[in-house]
Amino acid sequence: MKKFLTFLLLPFIAFSQEQLTEERVVDHINEFFSALNIQNYDKEALSQKVTNDFIIFEMGEKFTLNEFTDFIESAGYLGWLSTEWFLSDFTISIDSNSAHVSYLNTGVFIYPNPYASEVLLKENKKWLESIYIVLEGDEMKIKFLQSDDIYSKVSVYRKSS
Repeated sequence: MKKFLTFLLLPFIAFSQEQLTEERVVDHINEFFSALNIQNYDKEALSQKVTNDFIIFEMGEKFTLNEFTDFIESAGYLGWLSTEWFLSDFTISIDSNSAHVSYLNTGVFIYPNPYASEVLLKENKKWLESIYIVLEGDEMKIKFLQSDDIYSKVSVYRKSS
């Protein structure tokens, strides 16, 4: 009888936990960047995408999520016109409870020139990034993100009249 009950309950146990698939992992990463986008910046949504001990290495610095969002907010990024990221060239390794992902991140940012606010600048950037994702209960969470600059070019986008 025990074996029969175990056999009946096994599908519910197996499917109650979120399954890590390449598609879901990439979607989770894209959702993180969507919440970081200044057009729908959402600090609460960001915190739901990461572990409590999340660490990001960005611009040569180590940040917790709170330190990173404080930096973003205090540095004036929320006054930018546009922040877009295009993620590609994914390499994904998955085990039962975690995923490691590396990818190319191509960013395009439009923002006021800090020295002449009537001039808008366009910055094209590329990074090689690595993310470690874990399952916490039934939820995927980003535990670690490493970002290394590989290209940056700033040009005048538009002058106000």
